[in-house]
Amino acid sequence: MGINLHDCKTNFPFRLLTRLYNGAKQSSLYNNAFYLILNTACTSVLSFVFWYIMARYFSSSDVGIGSALNSAAGLVASFATLGLGIGLVRFIPEVKEGTVRLINSAFTLAGVAAISGSLFYLAGVKYWAPALFFLCKNYWLAGSFVLFTVSIALSFLVDQSFIAARTSIYVFFKNLLASLLKLPLPVLVFASLKGFGIFAGVGTAFIVSIVVSIFLFLPQVYSGYFPQPSWDRKLLKQVLPFSFINYLSGLLNNVPTFIYPLMILNVMGSEQNAYFYMAWMIAMVLKIIPLSLAQSLFAEGSHNPWKLGGGDGRRALLLAVLLTIPAAGIIALLGGWILHFFGPAYAQNGTGVLRIIVLSIIPLCVNSFFMTVNQVKKRIHLIIGQSAYLAVIPIGLGYWLLCKVGIEGIGIAYVLAQLSWAVIVFWPLWKELNKKEKISIKIDKQQADQAQGEI
Repeated sequence: MGINLHDCKTNFPFRLLTRLYNGAKQSSLYNNAFYLILNTACTSVLSFVFWYIMARYFSSSDVGIGSALNSAAGLVASFATLGLGIGLVRFIPEVKEGTVRLINSAFTLAGVAAISGSLFYLAGVKYWAPALFFLCKNYWLAGSFVLFTVSIALSFLVDQSFIAARTSIYVFFKNLLASLLKLPLPVLVFASLKGFGIFAGVGTAFIVSIVVSIFLFLPQVYSGYFPQPSWDRKLLKQVLPFSFINYLSGLLNNVPTFIYPLMILNVMGSEQNAYFYMAWMIAMVLKIIPLSLAQSLFAEGSHNPWKLGGGDGRRALLLAVLLTIPAAGIIALLGGWILHFFGPAYAQNGTGVLRIIVLSIIPLCVNSFFMTVNQVKKRIHLIIGQSAYLAVIPIGLGYWLLCKVGIEGIGIAYVLAQLSWAVIVFWPLWKELNKKEKISIKIDKQQADQAQGEI
């Protein structure tokens, strides 16, 4: 029996996708979302290649140490950014002439915080990550840890500076450069350092990409930009209160990502951490869909708050869900095959937790958009409330289930946390998007009536 094209065009999924596509063509929101998705897709594929090389060249114990170092530096760097990335996106459209001073002031403050935070981490590493205590026995290793932590913090702020200007194409170029550079470095340059060599290769790639970005890319985006230490107290006073709230929110949001590897390393050892980390890394690739769309909506909403309505917000949310569901199904189906590339042990020990974790990305679509709306509207209590819930539940429940059932327990806890919060906030989010659309329509009508009266 043949397929009736007319019937296909009249069914609901086809009509919905057509409406979403037509809306996308009319909005710059989707142009930036495209480059953010492309950025994460390319860097995720290259990250897969990177860890494939690492798993083949280094032992699973070395991979576990390398991934734990990446997590530790990432955790400290997330503290050091002080929420300034969100602050740049939200306030750059407002400060206008002070943009260059604001960017350099943010870089300076984050750099100082990253140095202080990494030194504090090293001072107490024997208490919260005994397996990494070897850092304190070698000044060169300790100094490199500080330097690479600073580079991770600055890299994040550079990305947010591009997003604030709605020039996400430079985010793609910068991170593609870093992803390509890090592939050969651990094997060709830092192989003698074993687990630390994996971390050193990643950190060196970050440093090179940052230098290229601040001297070549940022001057193209912001006229007159030149990197230099700066401390504009007036601008920081304007931005820091909002940034600090999102700083707390960002810390809470990143807690599971950075604490899980350290938790597993201490409870179950470096090999189990390696199996979990690979599964987590593959599953989290799917976050590129909802987070890229939500991040682009945040930048667009910061420039034009009324664009949260008018259909943009709802179309972006629906598109995120429609793209995420089949993507999650594909990863769940092919997860064992993908993990097998790292070695049979990775497939045997990581497939179960991978299939569990991918389920969390569907409710994460709702949660990421709910966060975006509240950030544009500066609703502090809801920002902190969501972040606290999605940090405490996954960590507390995850630790208990880890001890009971192993690394699969971490996945179960993460899914339950994301799903339960999505159920709580879905209807308020949908009502908010509908309300904004009605308000924008009303404003447009008033402006049209005013224009007609003037004529």
